Amino acid sequence: MLDLVGVTLIGLVGALSLATVQGQQPPKTIATLVSAVGLGNLSDVTLLEVIAGAAAVLLLAKTIISPLLMVKVFRFLARRQAIVSARLAKALLSCPLTFVQRRSSQETSAALVQGVSAATVAILGQTVVAVSEIALLTVLAVGLLFVDPAVALGAIVFFAIFAMGLQKILGHRISRVGTQALTADIASLSAVQEALGAYREITVADRRLLYVGRIQGLRAEAARASAGLQVLNLLPKYASEGALVLGGFSLAAVLFSTRPVPLAAGTFALFLATATRIMPSLLRLQSAALSIRSSTGPATLTYALSADLGHPLDTPQEGRDVRESVRRILASGHRDFAPRIELRDIAFSYPGGRGTALQGINMLVAEGQSVAIVGRSGAGKSTLADIILGVLQPDSGELAVGGLNPTDAVRRWPGGIAYVPQDVMLSNDSLRANVALGLPRDDVDDDLVWDALRRARLDEYVRRQPDGLDTQIGERGLRLSGGQRQRLGIARALFTRPRLLVLDEATSALDVETESGITDMLEELEEDVTTVIIAHRLSTVRNVDLVVYLEEGKEQAQGSFDEVCERVPALRRQATLMGLRPA
Repeated sequence: MLDLVGVTLIGLVGALSLATVQGQQPPKTIATLVSAVGLGNLSDVTLLEVIAGAAAVLLLAKTIISPLLMVKVFRFLARRQAIVSARLAKALLSCPLTFVQRRSSQETSAALVQGVSAATVAILGQTVVAVSEIALLTVLAVGLLFVDPAVALGAIVFFAIFAMGLQKILGHRISRVGTQALTADIASLSAVQEALGAYREITVADRRLLYVGRIQGLRAEAARASAGLQVLNLLPKYASEGALVLGGFSLAAVLFSTRPVPLAAGTFALFLATATRIMPSLLRLQSAALSIRSSTGPATLTYALSADLGHPLDTPQEGRDVRESVRRILASGHRDFAPRIELRDIAFSYPGGRGTALQGINMLVAEGQSVAIVGRSGAGKSTLADIILGVLQPDSGELAVGGLNPTDAVRRWPGGIAYVPQDVMLSNDSLRANVALGLPRDDVDDDLVWDALRRARLDEYVRRQPDGLDTQIGERGLRLSGGQRQRLGIARALFTRPRLLVLDEATSALDVETESGITDMLEELEEDVTTVIIAHRLSTVRNVDLVVYLEEGKEQAQGSFDEVCERVPALRRQATLMGLRPA
């Protein structure tokens, strides 16, 4: 509305100025309007100053108010973006491992970060911009219809054809180029991560230049798409300038050939004043439409993830609540957690896999006992461990840890169950942060960190470092040896003083002396901690309470180490070769 009144006043200024210069009376419509608002007694110059001043104030007010409103809108959407990302992340991290692994880590990251930003700030934000600009254009069009219907209709048709034509030409192209840019960015990130992760392998195989060429090709593709987006976003500006010049000359030719000069000049001034508001508005509208189109690619990833997750709406738990729960558990321990493991007729199949990964698994592990799950590669050992941890849900059978479903047990006793993988994921942070895994610095008890490092046989190394617990270990722990990374993973698991400890080939990267020390440590824990060990090196599991031997997802034998060796010839031969049984 401010724009409409402002440009109308500018049109009045043009008509009155020309009439004053030529010594003529202003058009009757304008004179009636001036008198109606009580300005008929003012001199011509004073009247022009008043009207021009009012127009300037109104247009300036609109210029100030509009961005302030947009700031509020985009700040609101930015907050919603964070909430949506958190909701999706919470829902995703609550899903079974098989669901999480459906997408690559790069695709999932893009869906949670760039995609959410595109769906909220980009698409919704630009939709708000588009709606406000459409409302402005509608108000201006209606106002012009009252002032001069013929010119208004001509302007509406002209600008409508211009906007729709531009959208038709650029819309599909910018959507396609945006998708190409996102795809190239994801592929580039994957290639860089692959090259860095396999640095030793590609070096000794002399394939570094192959990766350089691959990365160069992907970045060239991304650069072309990015350049295309920039060009497509600039085209509306230059097209609008040309349309304004063409429309202005055409209107001037028609007006001055069909109307009296003062009236034609006033109408033309009104057109120019209106055009100064319409063209920027059209540019913003066009830019919003193109931005929406270019954001559909990233947003589609988020929409697909949200649909697969069932469009989660619950609000994530406050971080301070989680921190308080962890602090309380660390302070008091897990006194009421009796980590008894019960499995009855467990079966599991991977989605899309052939056959069953586990079938008819039965196991009972008492509190404080140690159990080893052994077998050939692919026998289902890690799958069984994932089911005990609750990251996989069995297709059938009954499972309880501490009398609860593993997922419920984790919620009730956070940190009461701990896991050490064969390949420990370490962050580019300090030793302290990697042991505490996600806890803010203020919530970390250094005494507990040192105790965990001591039991993992890593404390002496840390004490020798100038920065102690603040020592930075590099991305994925590249400044540590393989054995040190493994021990750091064990220390992380022991930090929360768990009652159930699951180790999946956790000592595979350790030397014999360190492995022996870790084995002794595990035996010391047995009175208070239930341990589940997956290992190929039988020396690690020689003294456990229970050995379960798996073959092709089925339980072949269960009992003490010697009992299982007697029942399973393959295990007996392996134990004999390692000197664990007499020949």
